[in-house]
Amino acid sequence: MAGAINTGNVTATVDNKLVLSWHGTPTQRDDALRMFPVIRDKTMPDVELGSFADATIASIHDNGMSADNHMSNIQSIAMLWRIFTAPLGNGTYGDVIAHANLHATFELHEQINDEFKITWNISVMSGRTTPAA
Repeated sequence: MAGAINTGNVTATVDNKLVLSWHGTPTQRDDALRMFPVIRDKTMPDVELGSFADATIASIHDNGMSADNHMSNIQSIAMLWRIFTAPLGNGTYGDVIAHANLHATFELHEQINDEFKITWNISVMSGRTTPAA
């Protein structure tokens, strides 16, 4: 039962396909947030975190989730980073993971000169109910 009360679910779609189904605690959220800059530093150190996340998410739109387990983990962490760091009121969507479920819809928008923009819409679903003691 440990952690049963403070866990949340995060799902995400890219190009209307479900590509992420994550279940975790605030501690696991923090781990993902800490890992993402480390991953960026090892792969594209001169790229801003948001741009790295967007490029990684765009790769999902272009080719789907990677068949390579390591790369698909990076894709998942990029989506989680975008979701957890998105502003919500005076905090972020990541702040509500202990008591709510989240769903993000990511969309790729082609721009001129082979550029792109990633946008996302995040929905918050009410969390679980705790059984009466």
